[in-house]
Amino acid sequence: MDITKELYNIVNKSGAHPALGWKHCQRVYHLAKELSQHLTLDEEILYISAMLHDTGKYPLYALPNVDHALRSKGIAMNLLKNYNMPQDKLTKILEAIEFHMYYSEPGNSDEAVYVRDANILDNLGNIGLMKIFSIVGHDELIPSPEDALLRIQTFAEALPKKVYSKTGRRIAVKRREEVMRFLAGIKRQTSEYAWI
Repeated sequence: MDITKELYNIVNKSGAHPALGWKHCQRVYHLAKELSQHLTLDEEILYISAMLHDTGKYPLYALPNVDHALRSKGIAMNLLKNYNMPQDKLTKILEAIEFHMYYSEPGNSDEAVYVRDANILDNLGNIGLMKIFSIVGHDELIPSPEDALLRIQTFAEALPKKVYSKTGRRIAVKRREEVMRFLAGIKRQTSEYAWI
């Protein structure tokens, strides 16, 4: 089977919420490419890493009390055994998956750094707002609109500082401004969030 088709099937049959599934993975891949266009990175590493980075959080694959990044790494390792991937490429894919979260330090490879930056940026700006509000009530950390606003505020303050690449930091500033404009408008229209 072609790995592209298999990756698509893995994500689409996983029970992933639409805001966190295939399209999120596509955005992470394309943004990682955009951020790293001044470098010559291995596109296959970027693509596979982006497609599999969240598998461990999807309902079909998630395990209780297991960090989804580590679970995703294990799923990727098992899958990629079937493709006779060169060891150095496999190592970079697994590293990018393991260290893709904002609470992790960036991995050592450029591919890992740019997949992580792209994943962080997908939680900011208009797309970040859309994602967070679309999972209200579907995510245990965001049971209500009030919780979504709190998460959005926290992300707007914390995530730009987590972006590693110079280009990514510039984008983070712009996306943070989008979020702050949105929050200011909501605050005005809801009597300081009282009518949410």
